[in-house]
Amino acid sequence: MAANSKPKKKLGVLMWCTLVMGIGVIIFLILSAFGALRFWQAEKTPQGDTDLSFTAINLPFTHEADLVNSLPFLGSAAIDINNDGRDELFLGGGDTQADKIFEFRNGAFKPLPLTFAKDSVDATHGAATMDIDNDGDTDLFTARESGVWFHENKGGQFSSVKLPLNLAENTTPLSIGFGDINKDGLADMYVAGYIKIELVEGETIFSDNYGGYSYLFLNEGNGNWRDISKQAGIWRQHNTFLGLFADLDNDRDSDLIIAQDTGRVEMYSNNGDLTFTPIENPSEYSYPMGVAVGDYDNDGLVDLYFSNVGYTLPPAVLRGDLKKGDVFNPSYMLFHNDGDLKFSDTSEEMNAARYGFGWGTVMADMNLDGREDMLAAQNYARFPANDLLQNYPGKILQNYGDSFKPVEKTANAENRLFGIAPIVSDFNGDGWPDLVWANLDGESLAYLNDGGDRNFVKVRLPNQASSLGARVKVTTSNGLIQTKQFLTSQGLGSDQGRDLIFGFDQNATVLSVSIIFQTGDTQTIEAPANGSLITATAQ
Repeated sequence: MAANSKPKKKLGVLMWCTLVMGIGVIIFLILSAFGALRFWQAEKTPQGDTDLSFTAINLPFTHEADLVNSLPFLGSAAIDINNDGRDELFLGGGDTQADKIFEFRNGAFKPLPLTFAKDSVDATHGAATMDIDNDGDTDLFTARESGVWFHENKGGQFSSVKLPLNLAENTTPLSIGFGDINKDGLADMYVAGYIKIELVEGETIFSDNYGGYSYLFLNEGNGNWRDISKQAGIWRQHNTFLGLFADLDNDRDSDLIIAQDTGRVEMYSNNGDLTFTPIENPSEYSYPMGVAVGDYDNDGLVDLYFSNVGYTLPPAVLRGDLKKGDVFNPSYMLFHNDGDLKFSDTSEEMNAARYGFGWGTVMADMNLDGREDMLAAQNYARFPANDLLQNYPGKILQNYGDSFKPVEKTANAENRLFGIAPIVSDFNGDGWPDLVWANLDGESLAYLNDGGDRNFVKVRLPNQASSLGARVKVTTSNGLIQTKQFLTSQGLGSDQGRDLIFGFDQNATVLSVSIIFQTGDTQTIEAPANGSLITATAQ
């Protein structure tokens, strides 16, 4: 017996050594995989140099989301409820939380004692503003789990009613976009729809015939909305985040841009007869969510920026039910408008492609240097709350002319919470655009722009159908020509401040401001003073 004990001991030692080595290999593989994931997720672009600077200010709103029984969205908007020329801030509540309005007063946002009727369990996913009845007061529309609500502004107080729009039973409205598609002076409405939470089968389904329905409603006046989705040629079933209107070819009508989940970007040219024709674009299968519109290279044509799932997860996880040969793109997309309804994706060359899990996007000249910058809310509230998946700061991408670079950290406006949309407006009235990050399931963050020594003019059009699609061109003495459009619903379920702010060097002056309305009416203001507010109304 003693003679056999030595081999058995050797065998036991060997087994333990093998086990320890196996555990070591497993740990090594896990750490290697974690390291590879972290490398994949890492932001590749360092912060740029900037003179842009913000100061954080108090905003007492914490969104309360039910991430199990509700879709992960919240509505937000800048809205001037009392016609004093300063926007208030609307933030939608979760399923059992009230919607709130805040005014900027004494260096902070203060809640106003206003109420918005809603169902007892009814999350607010989207918001848009428009003086829909042309009475001089800006009204509010909200997209909720229960449907689309109209909140009529009656002298700074709101009367709420759910619109009888007859949406499909499987559909939750997410966002609202306005455009006057037939130039009759009435704002028409695109309602983006998503499948109801209880019917969701997965979040990576690219197949057709899955999802909610979206609608185009023609405004017939007197509170009547007619569904013309099929007639217009844009009817289909697919989960959709956002649709907004912009004049893509400067022919003075409202074209349509649609960001769809698990799909492609869809764009439609307005034929002028209540029908639309698809526009080819360079998108591949992706997750386009937010839409930003602006002329980033000052060539007189608006360009488009779309958020995407980015580099939080490897593409193999995100491809879902796509076939092997289907091209998948996780990157943000920047569509340069080449003219004649032709577009090219310049995101890589402009350093606008590789970012995190994105939501609402906005174009705005934050430092008033005469170039449109881009902002994007980031992160996903349903990701596990641990260190495996990286949280990205919401992006402020400064336009340097030949490329974009992130500056949110150096500008002191970093947001690592679950951002849904940036809200941009001159809340304190100093001419410089301020910023609010509307955050899901947490506190929203507000930042005042510290300003600088650049000059500006501000152009204000009435928030009515007559202004939709209007193009404003500002020419300055240093040879810069900037063009902006009056439109709604940039971001995601959000609406931005309506004033158009044009910045330029302090040694330059404005030669002219030209406003071209969809009706063809044109107004020109010669040599307005620096820092002036220009108001205009279509005739």
